[in-house]
Amino acid sequence: MWKKVVVVVLCAAVAAFSMGQTECQPVWPDAPFDATGGYEGTWQGQTTPGPEEKEDPQVIVACPLSMTLTQSTQPGLLGSYPIQGTVEVDYSCLELPEWVGEIPPSTTNVTGGLTADGKLTLLSGGCGTGVCVLLTMAGEGVDADLDGAMDTYSGAWSFIILLAGVQPFGVSGTFEVAAVD
Repeated sequence: MWKKVVVVVLCAAVAAFSMGQTECQPVWPDAPFDATGGYEGTWQGQTTPGPEEKEDPQVIVACPLSMTLTQSTQPGLLGSYPIQGTVEVDYSCLELPEWVGEIPPSTTNVTGGLTADGKLTLLSGGCGTGVCVLLTMAGEGVDADLDGAMDTYSGAWSFIILLAGVQPFGVSGTFEVAAVD
């Protein structure tokens, strides 16, 4: 008898407290800044030897990097603010093995997210028959002048090529970009 009374009282309490509530929406923290805009800077790092190479990795310093980003004003999955854009990586500063040839700058569509603490991650990639190409960028954005817009973005990046049956190769290192007026 007491069990039935307790269940009825609990159900009544839940019904009373939920009256007028149409939906339950989580409250996410505001974005630390708006990352929408154009950015230019450099990337640096080292190559991972390719399938034909037996040499040490090549060290690369200050190669051109640019990006254009658009940030959503509404939080997405797990409260991060969705980012879309393009990243142009210039490879002209690389000394590539002859079998690779000259690589023109690549413009890659990226997606990612900005967290409330200013961490920004951008990803892109795709696979075809026997090959995958992946671009990852993870770092921190900063609003140095506190005007509500991201001024700089820096962190770690990698551009990896995966061929079936061959050790992965590519370029990895760090990057830093600043907003372009």
